[in-house]
Amino acid sequence: MKKPLSTALALAALMACGAAAAAELKMAIATDVTSMDPQYANIAGNVQASRHMFESLADLDAEGRLVPRLAESWQRVAPSVWEFKLRRNVKFHDGSAFTAEDVVYSVGRPATLTASPATLNGFLKDISKAEAVNEHTVRLTTSTPLAVLPNYMAMVPMVSKKATTGLKPEDFESGKGMSGTGPYKFVRFLRSDRVELLRNDAYWGNKPTYDKVTIRIMPNNPARTAALLSGEVDVIAAVPAADLARIKSNANLTFYTKPLARHTFWTMNQFSERLPLATDHADKPLAGNPFKDVRVRRAFSKAIDREAIGTRVMEGLGVPTQNPVPPTMFGYNPSVQPEKLDLDGAKKLMAEAGYPNCFKLSIFARSDSHPTDSAQAQATGQMLSRLGCKVTVEVVPTSVFFTRGNKLELPMLLLATGVDGGDLGVTLEYLFSNPTNNPFRKINMQTYDSPVFWKPLREALASSDELVRERKYREVIEVLRNEVGVIPTQLMVGTWASRKGVVLKPRVDERTYAQDITGN
Repeated sequence: MKKPLSTALALAALMACGAAAAAELKMAIATDVTSMDPQYANIAGNVQASRHMFESLADLDAEGRLVPRLAESWQRVAPSVWEFKLRRNVKFHDGSAFTAEDVVYSVGRPATLTASPATLNGFLKDISKAEAVNEHTVRLTTSTPLAVLPNYMAMVPMVSKKATTGLKPEDFESGKGMSGTGPYKFVRFLRSDRVELLRNDAYWGNKPTYDKVTIRIMPNNPARTAALLSGEVDVIAAVPAADLARIKSNANLTFYTKPLARHTFWTMNQFSERLPLATDHADKPLAGNPFKDVRVRRAFSKAIDREAIGTRVMEGLGVPTQNPVPPTMFGYNPSVQPEKLDLDGAKKLMAEAGYPNCFKLSIFARSDSHPTDSAQAQATGQMLSRLGCKVTVEVVPTSVFFTRGNKLELPMLLLATGVDGGDLGVTLEYLFSNPTNNPFRKINMQTYDSPVFWKPLREALASSDELVRERKYREVIEVLRNEVGVIPTQLMVGTWASRKGVVLKPRVDERTYAQDITGN
């Protein structure tokens, strides 16, 4: 018996809806994912994966603006007291309710993860008391006035007290504790290969387009491009500079760029009495640590040709900077311009510091972070060689990089950071906090520490007056330049590519979230 046309069309529509509901997205990222525990380490790949499953009280939108997430509102009820009102009817993936008790627990848990290579407690250390006023109200008291506490809370994923109590970070890899409130649920984690997710159909917010997501971990640049071209994945982040022309010219692909609120910088070990992996030209240990001398740090900065790195080494994906934020962002200091290449000035400073022919040292970059990191490091090594330095460039995985960096075993290393909390002061305070002002941070590989830096930064973080905060932030940037706390090099430009029919929303923090990706 023939079905009426209207019935056939209805069945076809239902089948189409079923196909749409079963849509799968495969995306490849360039950064490694080292843990499934969302609170273990504030490392790019970990955050990238966990934010599909776990959410924070506040969040940042694609432009870096602070927006509500699990908290629908917040209020500063006293200089050192904030209250957060939680959304109602939010449930964890196991069906249990998200309450103020989970927030109190989530605020305290990162301090217990003492082996973390990049602790989240840098965002929480000022909280002296967390209390559940009622099921949907949390009161946080800080040890000093803190105007940017909501920005800090945007960096801290909320976990289920019921699901995670007693678990170690490694337990999460098998799925234990993987009960968040986010738009996707955990399915499987294969280390150095993939994270598999399933849509949370009970999600409190907007439902994502794709019901199944696979995040492929592909730090190898050619492999990532090949996967996109072959159709193995639908989206890639961090398009390799060498493949830009090929991807831009492919009619089956869409190419995206966005200026990022991220910058690369060199950090120098200014703490160790003897600089590790460094000798004189006769292979004898150096008498002291050259990086304790600001003249050496400034000489290294002057020897780096930022313009050449941005335009040639990074294929236009870098913009020379001395500021940690782009000109469009709050706190940018227009009077602090990128240091120009000045080899003669650099040589003069090295001679004054007692190193007329420099010395031997190793510099480090990551193999599984930004696709241009290795090239930046190689170029920097060549530039420093013009000072007489004999430089060995070592490119290592993130796990090795942070393990050795946090033991202060590395003399000089290339890092990148962004204004992920939506506020410059939040980023700087986290980046440079150390054992003297953060008892939960056993070490800080940045090693730069100066009271001249901390005084205006603390004053800015405490002030609700944006004019005062901006003036203080600009002062902080001047201090960083004058003391050469680190060597900023490039503001980064983010790149993505997708197959036709897949539309993504580029973000200033360079993250790629499946919940932001749609079809057309």
